[in-house]
Amino acid sequence: MNGAIRRVVRIVSEKVTNRRGWIIGAIAGAALIAVGAAARLRARRSSDPDAPSDVGFMFALHDALRRDLSRLREAAANIDDSAHVPATVLAGWDTFRDELDFHHHAEDEDLWPALRRELSDPRDLAALDIMVEEHQHIEPALAAVDSALHGTGDLMKTVDALSAVVLDHLAHEERDVLPLIQQHMTRAQWRAFLITERNRRPPRERPEFLGWVLDDAGQQDAAAVLAEIPPPARLAYRWVIRPRHDAQHLWQVPAPAGRA
Repeated sequence: MNGAIRRVVRIVSEKVTNRRGWIIGAIAGAALIAVGAAARLRARRSSDPDAPSDVGFMFALHDALRRDLSRLREAAANIDDSAHVPATVLAGWDTFRDELDFHHHAEDEDLWPALRRELSDPRDLAALDIMVEEHQHIEPALAAVDSALHGTGDLMKTVDALSAVVLDHLAHEERDVLPLIQQHMTRAQWRAFLITERNRRPPRERPEFLGWVLDDAGQQDAAAVLAEIPPPARLAYRWVIRPRHDAQHLWQVPAPAGRA
């Protein structure tokens, strides 16, 4: 057992003596499982830099975008007056839009050019061109939802349109392009891309991204993301970043006054 795990176990052993100990113990147990799974995955990925890339991180990011689209739809269905959208929903929307924009710029400016250098089949190259075009088509749909959230336009209608175009794009990318990354880019190349994108974020924004992408993530997605960060950051996520993110209550629509 390494030092990081020992520290978690020590914290748990100190806290399980209180009346909420069983809850903390269960949370810590889940944390240990996720950290252990991430460590094993990280070891496998680093064992052979020339092996095919593992795009589990990309699937996790896509799942986070799908999660937010679902929360957006749920919030829109529960907002009676778009002129008074709760701050928690606007904060969730701003985070989603920023992350989607960052993701698409990362692909268009860094990932697709790197992948393009490894391709020769015209059909594969055309698939990348289509990805860029689809990114451009998403922008008007984002703008329409933003306007509706601020009082101009039909909120539910614009949310439905945005969901359709983004979900179709994610499915298209996973079907036609992610396999090309796995076939033509090595683990070392993929890792270099991830490091480039991490370094593009200001340090203060990196914890916010980690809290966002891991929000309600399944075990497989969580392991894929945590495998890309060092052990101290994984523990910081469990004990600091995740509680702070959860405390924001993004997307929640308060119940109307007087409702039980």
